Amino acid sequence: MRTDVVIVGAGAAGLLAAVAARRLGHDVLIVERTASVGGATAGGEGHLWVPGNDLMGRGGVPSDSAEEALDYLNALAAPGNEVAASRRAAFARTAGVVARWLVSSRIGLEVVKGLPDCRPETEGGKAQGRTLRAKAAAVRLDDEWAGRLRGGDGAEASPGLFGRLRRGLGDRDGLSPGGALVSELLRRALGSGVEIWLESPMTELLVDDGAVTGVRIDHEDGEIDVVAKRGVLLACGGFEADPELRDQYLPAPTSVDWSVGGGNDGAALRAGEQVDAAVADLDRAWWTPVLLADGVAHSLRAARVAPHGMIVDVAGDRYLNEAEPGAWAGRWMYEHNRGQRSVPSFLVLDNRHRKQHDLGPWPAGSSPKAAIEAGELVRASSLDELAGSLGVDRAGLLGSVVAFNQLAKRGRDTDFKRGESTWDKHFGDPLLRRNPCLGSIDRQPFWGVRVYPGDAGTAGGLVIDERSRVLRGDGTPVPGLWACGGAATAPFGGALPGDGAALASSLVDAYRGVVDLSDQLDRIDEALA
Repeated sequence: MRTDVVIVGAGAAGLLAAVAARRLGHDVLIVERTASVGGATAGGEGHLWVPGNDLMGRGGVPSDSAEEALDYLNALAAPGNEVAASRRAAFARTAGVVARWLVSSRIGLEVVKGLPDCRPETEGGKAQGRTLRAKAAAVRLDDEWAGRLRGGDGAEASPGLFGRLRRGLGDRDGLSPGGALVSELLRRALGSGVEIWLESPMTELLVDDGAVTGVRIDHEDGEIDVVAKRGVLLACGGFEADPELRDQYLPAPTSVDWSVGGGNDGAALRAGEQVDAAVADLDRAWWTPVLLADGVAHSLRAARVAPHGMIVDVAGDRYLNEAEPGAWAGRWMYEHNRGQRSVPSFLVLDNRHRKQHDLGPWPAGSSPKAAIEAGELVRASSLDELAGSLGVDRAGLLGSVVAFNQLAKRGRDTDFKRGESTWDKHFGDPLLRRNPCLGSIDRQPFWGVRVYPGDAGTAGGLVIDERSRVLRGDGTPVPGLWACGGAATAPFGGALPGDGAALASSLVDAYRGVVDLSDQLDRIDEALA
């Protein structure tokens, strides 16, 4: 089979790339190894961290510029990597363009009100306005394709996450904001003539004299070689679902069970090996602390920020600001684990927390018998009993709780500054004026869960340049091969600049890659200069 562009992966980035390629006049084939469309985005919040978007500077939202965004990104990132620096610059000047492209495609966007950058106090950071999400659309997909959305009817997604989003954040048709974004991109892809093959994994790249000319696909009854005249874009994610690759590259200990990512199997890394592609940052992931319930990982972002709870290691010692962004919290868990076992750590709560706040899959006020009997949720009448049940040092926990309660009484965390940043305050309890994230732990019964350094996907992968071209170890591009999102190493240098930065970076990489393989990128960059 022959076509112009082959896109490997039917997540949000792959779908955006397909629609953009069709607009530029190319025939497009998307191949997806699973039976569903949308990747991790379809069942998630769908947040997009988009500096310089057109909604900033209106209605009390601060103005923004590509220069401010780049100052912020460079302040967060480790210096010295010229390729990553060029990608950050490209992201800063292109993110707003991609947002305008979505709006021009009649995909409405809105600001997530009040949500700050992860480090808004850093030079170039903003207290709100850079994180967007897709608005619910009035027009629906037909039933056939709606049923193929990941996280929709019968498709694979974290039931705890998707159920929460459907209840609290979704539109009238039951889609999460991420599902709404994917649904709109899919509708436009199908309407523009993009061909999509599901359950059709890529088995290898087709390579001729060092150049990628297409892909070999396991499709229906056999293998098919698909020749791509313009090129191949890898949008197939990272390796969070491959236990061998996790054991090889990620910090130990690690487990597939701890991931809330898209279930990607490392296909991009294996494809890169065929062409001697460079790789980087394979020890990094988009960390997010999780608990396990019935074998499923659930994010703890809201629960660990809320007052009347704290996280301790096996010695009962508190060692981090529980409210900080997951990327930092997960990294701290691993760094602390080198000296004192903190994988797993333990989230200790009093009864006010349990009554007022959701905890993973368990709504506020619930105490499911099955979870307690399985030891996933521990209930105790005293802190001493709780420590024994969790396997935490009793004296250490009691001492930490006494010290923590003193901090809560004063309303200031002099140990780890919990509740001081704009980020912390956004997710805290607004009824606690002194510190929205601090509350004493002293109301029986007491509760505890084990906390693991989970991830929302890996953050390392193939090295790409600012054009999204896959690079070899000597820095030269592999002809015919582009990559985006989890298939490539993230441009942010191990930092998370804002909620939705990973998804936004995926879309920007996809957009720039398609425009580059169409020989139009120089013209666009000149217009943005």
